[in-house]
Amino acid sequence: MKTAKKLKARPESIPCFECDKGTLQPVLLDHPTTHPRLGSLTIPAVPMLRCDCCGDTVIGEEGNTHIDAFLDKALNVISPKEIQALLDKYKLTQKRAAEITGYGEKNISRWLSGRARPSESVSNFLRVLLAEDGAFKRLLMKNFPETAKSGFPIEERQPDEEEKKILKLVDYKSLAHIGAVAPGSSPMVRRTELCRLLNVPDLTCFRDAAESKHRAMAAFKDTNQQSNLVSGAIWIELGLRAAGKMEVKPYDRAQLQKAVGQLRELTQSPLTAIIVEVRRILSDAGVALVFAPIMKQSAFRGCTQLLTPTKAVIIHSLKYRTVSQFWLILFHEIAHLVLHITDPGDMFEDYDNQATDPRETAADSWAMDTLVFSDALIAFSARHEKPEPWQIQEFASKVKVHPAIAAEVFNKKAGREIIKYSYLKMKGLFPHISETEAEDLWKRNELAI
Repeated sequence: MKTAKKLKARPESIPCFECDKGTLQPVLLDHPTTHPRLGSLTIPAVPMLRCDCCGDTVIGEEGNTHIDAFLDKALNVISPKEIQALLDKYKLTQKRAAEITGYGEKNISRWLSGRARPSESVSNFLRVLLAEDGAFKRLLMKNFPETAKSGFPIEERQPDEEEKKILKLVDYKSLAHIGAVAPGSSPMVRRTELCRLLNVPDLTCFRDAAESKHRAMAAFKDTNQQSNLVSGAIWIELGLRAAGKMEVKPYDRAQLQKAVGQLRELTQSPLTAIIVEVRRILSDAGVALVFAPIMKQSAFRGCTQLLTPTKAVIIHSLKYRTVSQFWLILFHEIAHLVLHITDPGDMFEDYDNQATDPRETAADSWAMDTLVFSDALIAFSARHEKPEPWQIQEFASKVKVHPAIAAEVFNKKAGREIIKYSYLKMKGLFPHISETEAEDLWKRNELAI
């Protein structure tokens, strides 16, 4: 039953929109309504305007504000005042808050103005961030200690025809070797294990999302190797999970550029002895360096992405397991962060034809010229058209870089193998990373499997 309480009449006379005879008078009325989550309910004492002739009622701005406040309380919705307090506490603009939370700048704006209300789950999440500095810091750094478990039971069944095609694209043997999935040759077992690993209800879901994973990455591919989107996306997924478990300082592009000099000095040392230091230097600049195992048809040497404004990742495959390739690929990915990537939303839409992509050639040039100073190399090449190993070793010592890197850059700039790698190997100037050492680096990632 409605209850009404007459309020003091407004000084101005507002004609009734319905009968054109009476005037609208302010009253308080109980307002019955329905809500998709609350069901049928009655909101008490809603300010309205009622015609003193026909009885027609109008809910104005004041009444809508009252209804919104009632529903916000019933739904436990965070208030615009609380959201503003969150922004003030962490000195965030609406755009910055949207970047960090992923909720979108338009949503943040609507919630602040009261034009829309967030859901209860969003409200609870924002309240946690407001109350807990540690929770905000973890979100800011995208440092989540555990991979989220599947929110649905994985159906154990035989793969359908589409899933059978997808299974053929997956290097299941390599995944089983590193413990990501249980060994097995049965299609049903493989389908179930992959769905559990990838946290998807079926394999077509992952395949359909694979392209976006590729486009989000600046990826250094072996253009001569056969590849497919599914295998590459799994490789990226393993790397991203490892990066999610790594704590790094807030990403700082200027700091990364300074770190390049420190990294370059380490190139002369045995890689296995300084890899921890390499990761620390990059971590201080906000970059998580992870290693993902080589898989058939992934074709990746390395890739990079700015995950959030405060965290970048470089995923390295150790594909060729030579010291020179390790550093050239690492610096190639750093080049993308320095030269091309300024926003987490940056996409690499036309990345199939990498051989001629200007971003790839620019990253290659930057990596080579940063590792082996271009001016010094030009002068050396002018004096030594076909240098002997001892000469390249002497040159590398002067510019303070590993001889293998100097030799490989020399050959790349020349466009052919002038300095024979086989001879350098014989002289101990072209070291490799053993398969055991590579596997050890993959295992150190704690791949969240």
